[in-house]
Amino acid sequence: MIGRLPVSESIGEVVDVERPFMKRKAALTFGQAKIEAKAYVGHQGQLDWLIEKATRKSKRCYEFLLAPWESLQILLRLLRAQLMGKFCAPADAILMAIAAVIYFVSPFDLIPDSIPVLGLIDDTSVITSVARANLTLISNFRKWETLFDRDRELR
Repeated sequence: MIGRLPVSESIGEVVDVERPFMKRKAALTFGQAKIEAKAYVGHQGQLDWLIEKATRKSKRCYEFLLAPWESLQILLRLLRAQLMGKFCAPADAILMAIAAVIYFVSPFDLIPDSIPVLGLIDDTSVITSVARANLTLISNFRKWETLFDRDRELR
């Protein structure tokens, strides 16, 4: 694929463009996650896989995510709605949301998840930053969810 990073099963693996079979573990930055997020746009199966992986990890790490838990859940619902074609959000906001999910799912980010408690601090910071950067979108999405649920109840 020209101009895109390969979507790998293991988030956090860096694929050498010259030798795509060679993978190395490296710390993932949010900037790198945002670049990798572009590969998920337009690939429904890969994005669905990423959302499910993040949902499972968020359930396992609930107690460490108390503050940004709701923000993460909103981002996941927003991505699902976008994926199903029910809600339309700006491309930059979708890329940021996907990048935040990639960063959250990656065990090899700035502070590895294997370090108890501290390993999720950087993840929660990224989730919170992305949510704050998209407050208007999140507010509009929550209003849309309320209307969508109300419409579904009337049927």
